Amino acid sequence: MPINIQEENRFVNQVCSNTKSDLIEITEDKLENILSRFILNLKKVQLWLTPLTLFVSILIVVLTADFNKDFLSIPKEIWSSIFYISLVLSFIWLIWSIINSIRLYKRTRLEYIINKIKNN
Repeated sequence: MPINIQEENRFVNQVCSNTKSDLIEITEDKLENILSRFILNLKKVQLWLTPLTLFVSILIVVLTADFNKDFLSIPKEIWSSIFYISLVLSFIWLIWSIINSIRLYKRTRLEYIINKIKNN
């Protein structure tokens, strides 16, 4: 809604007022529950970083290491198998956590939490 300013003010042509707003009433315990679930979802969305770093680290080991001697009385073939199995398991964990992050992405948006607080 424009408001005309007196003609003697040469720097301001018009002032617009937009002060109408929605009032949201909510109890403290309900808000606390909504926010705690929101924070938990935010943490879950970022859980793909751990399996990614683990996968990359094991991949570097597998690509660069020579398993040509026994260590701790464990044969070199077992060491090689342990790292290859760890690589596959960390890759599966990475895929699973990426899928969960994508699935929970909408629940970490600002619009989502506002609608939850509004009870929409």
